[in-house]
Amino acid sequence: MKAVRDIALCAVADAGVRSKVMNAMIQKSLPYAEEWHKVPLLRRRKYEGAREVCVIITHREHVQEAGTLIAALDDTVKSRVYFDVDGLK
Repeated sequence: MKAVRDIALCAVADAGVRSKVMNAMIQKSLPYAEEWHKVPLLRRRKYEGAREVCVIITHREHVQEAGTLIAALDDTVKSRVYFDVDGLK
């Protein structure tokens, strides 16, 4: 459940990428939660045709640190993480 102090960090359509991002956040002791959102038909192209995506949520105070952590992951993971999650709600 998303609290007022939490913010949607990114969305991930691939389960393997999701696991890598979550494991990296666990290793750095960053707080996170996940929500699953259905992707509207017209936005599926952006998310590789996925019908649902995992939206990763973190505390507002940790957004910068989490973004830096994801940016440090390998290119195949970074390229499949979507930071613009508008339009999924």
